[in-house]
Amino acid sequence: MSDALPAGTVVAERYTVLTTLTVQAHEATYRATASWGGAVILTVFTAPFPGTPTGARIRQAFLRYARMLAQVQHPGILRVTDLIETPDQVIVVQDDRLHRPLRDMLGGRVLNAREAETLIRSLFSALGAAHAQALLHTQLTPEHIWFDADDQPVLAGFGLAHRALREAGPGALADPRYAAPELLSGGAPSTQTDLYALGAGLLEAASGQSPPPAGARAQGVPLPPLPEGTWPAVRNALSEALALEPAERAVSAAEILEGMDRAGTIVEVPAGSAASGEEETVSPPISSIQQGPPARVAPPAPPVMKKRARPTGAVAAVLVLLAVGGAVAGLRLTQGGSEPTAVMGATAPEPAMAAPEQDEAAVTPAATPEPEPVVLRTDIVTAANLNVRDQPNAGSTVMATVVRGSALDILEEQTPWLRVRTSSGQDGWVNGEHTLPLLGEEATATLLEALGAGGEVALERGVYWLTAPVRVTADVQLTGMGQKVSLLMSDAAADTLVFEEVEASLTGLSVIHVGRSPARAVLQDGGRLTTERVTLSGAVRDLDEEAYGSGLWVKGTGHATLLQTTLAGNAFGLYVTDSGHVQAEESSFSGNSEGGALFKDDATGAVSASAFSENGAHGVHVAGQATPEFTGNRIRRNRGRGVTIYDQARPTLTDNTVEENTLQGVGVQGEAQPRLNQNTIQGNRQSGLTFFDNSAGTAASNTVQANLKSGVSLTEYAAPTLSGNTIRRNRQNGLAYADHTGGSAENNVISGNGNPGISAWGDAQPRLTGNMVQGNKQSGVVLAERVSGQFSGNTVSDNALYGLIVTGNASPEVTENIVSGNTRGGIFYKQEAGGSGYGNICEGNGGPALSAELVPDHPGIQFSADGCPLE
Repeated sequence: MSDALPAGTVVAERYTVLTTLTVQAHEATYRATASWGGAVILTVFTAPFPGTPTGARIRQAFLRYARMLAQVQHPGILRVTDLIETPDQVIVVQDDRLHRPLRDMLGGRVLNAREAETLIRSLFSALGAAHAQALLHTQLTPEHIWFDADDQPVLAGFGLAHRALREAGPGALADPRYAAPELLSGGAPSTQTDLYALGAGLLEAASGQSPPPAGARAQGVPLPPLPEGTWPAVRNALSEALALEPAERAVSAAEILEGMDRAGTIVEVPAGSAASGEEETVSPPISSIQQGPPARVAPPAPPVMKKRARPTGAVAAVLVLLAVGGAVAGLRLTQGGSEPTAVMGATAPEPAMAAPEQDEAAVTPAATPEPEPVVLRTDIVTAANLNVRDQPNAGSTVMATVVRGSALDILEEQTPWLRVRTSSGQDGWVNGEHTLPLLGEEATATLLEALGAGGEVALERGVYWLTAPVRVTADVQLTGMGQKVSLLMSDAAADTLVFEEVEASLTGLSVIHVGRSPARAVLQDGGRLTTERVTLSGAVRDLDEEAYGSGLWVKGTGHATLLQTTLAGNAFGLYVTDSGHVQAEESSFSGNSEGGALFKDDATGAVSASAFSENGAHGVHVAGQATPEFTGNRIRRNRGRGVTIYDQARPTLTDNTVEENTLQGVGVQGEAQPRLNQNTIQGNRQSGLTFFDNSAGTAASNTVQANLKSGVSLTEYAAPTLSGNTIRRNRQNGLAYADHTGGSAENNVISGNGNPGISAWGDAQPRLTGNMVQGNKQSGVVLAERVSGQFSGNTVSDNALYGLIVTGNASPEVTENIVSGNTRGGIFYKQEAGGSGYGNICEGNGGPALSAELVPDHPGIQFSADGCPLE
């Protein structure tokens, strides 16, 4: 077991331990406070077998899983805000939102029907987000399900150490109540074992009983029964998650959520109704899961295109379609405008038994039923979410929330308010500024015919509902009346619009996919496409196949020009592959779950004066051998990196502002070699610019400032060229080298950083020449461990401690530097440091110009003390 840190321990100079949460072999978790006042969770990992290849392998595995966790961006998973490496430990820092564990919230009772469905959806969605980053939980139990201060569920306690320790042999046994049978028989953790564990924990919360171990189930012991009234979606989810045979179990969280959707929606009996002879027993509320906004009404698939009723005073006959035993009855029109076909999912009910005869005088005449209201038209919701209220004003009570793509029958108009009826039969009022009329089958058929013929095509005001992908094989210019006025909307799988080797333009319109089916909004396969004042939204990623999900996919030899185009609410906003080329100006790539834009393969392009903000992962991805150029963009507040560059990509970034991203401002890995020029990289939650792996490239004339870790950080074998940059006021180092990094840093100004201006550790071999290192809050430069390389022609002045410290077994060549005005002293050699030095000038320091505290029997340093006399 790891020894727990006592309360008050300061970790990494900025986190103070408050309490211990868990202590396991080689890992402990703590509540702590950050030096800036934030509440955090610390996971402190100490690898076993230090100094051995096995220990190094386990440490690297933990780091790999920790970085995967940092990539996960989901409200149901604690956000990683810091990742700290020390010689002995790895520390993962996450926001502390753990308010109350599930069992405390339940207080001995079970989840009611609504709570169960909402909680299951939330947690499987969170688990799916982790799996999308190849991260497994591995040790799920009810103890890992928490609620935050807003009573929203959180999945905690990812088994990073548990999985890393498997590098040295089989891991610790899982709790058999929540472990899949293949795990208990020695199998490796997988997405399916995570699904089983989460399903078992949720079954316990819904039934009040712990599930039997898988071995007992195989001998015939049943799962605990769910309460009467449990919704079909809940039963379906738990059944798919808890199948004993992996071949029969769901393979992904997305599959479970889709199964819940297929299971259908339960219509609740309104409070106070006399549907049964008993009063409903109401449990104490678990959280705002029960008390929050009413459940959203799923969008239709697709909505029925209705003819407008004529308000003549006579009410048309109403056809009542009965749903018996969960079957569904309905009408659907085909896209081509054929006659409606009734789809009856139920047989007619048996006639009711005749009531006994009564005295005629005692019979009370039945009340005359109110006539059905006249439906003026059908509108489609265009906002992401729209509240249905009980009165036509913004201050009235919210009765339900409908989502984009939902069909609403319009019963009355009081501009801008509309009295509506939802697909579930709920009547209320909505703001009509967030709906548009559903255009009829004739208008849609005319549009499809025009797209097939090509040429100039004009769109009306309203929503064209497309039930299948539309392939355009003729040159076309499609023009709408505005992004919020003319919409092409579809819930079909695959794509909404496909352009195949054509010259096409889209102007003043939106293409929006709704629903859960994996799809893209627009696919361009070759040819040329121009969009201007266009919105592309709603694309859904297939997490298992790693396909679909882009607002616009440009593939093959496609060439796209995007002008004032918005790509929002997709998985990826823009996705460019093969030898595709995209030129984008004044466009927005924001609010996409996996990234604003991705260029890969041999893709090229030029993106300028655009915004990449608040994407769920990275703002910009560049991979493969892609070489796009980004100029004058603002890349901010993305939940991953601002820009991530990997594989052999060689993009050019010039004059961009990259700020306030959750991870690094710019992260470079693999063998990527970007060119970064005149960018401002500031205020990011981790380092401003980090090079990993074998990356290289150049960074010149950038300003890297006020980042919460280092300004520029190099790890592993990275070797970039850094020149003419201003690196200032970063919370840790200005420039940090580690591991086997190299490359050169020349003519940079490194000032006002919280730790040393420049630090180098491990076996780094940097060439540091002509830099100005001044006013840092510790020493100017620290070269430690086994660092070698060159430190030449630098000016190191006015730092809070020493100008230069050489320590450990470091042996750099220190030549022709000016070291002045440093508070503690000029140059200080410690421990077993070596190397050589000549031509240095030390003046005006607050302590010795040159000093040494070396171990006994040290052979000494080949250092010419002409301008820096030894004291």
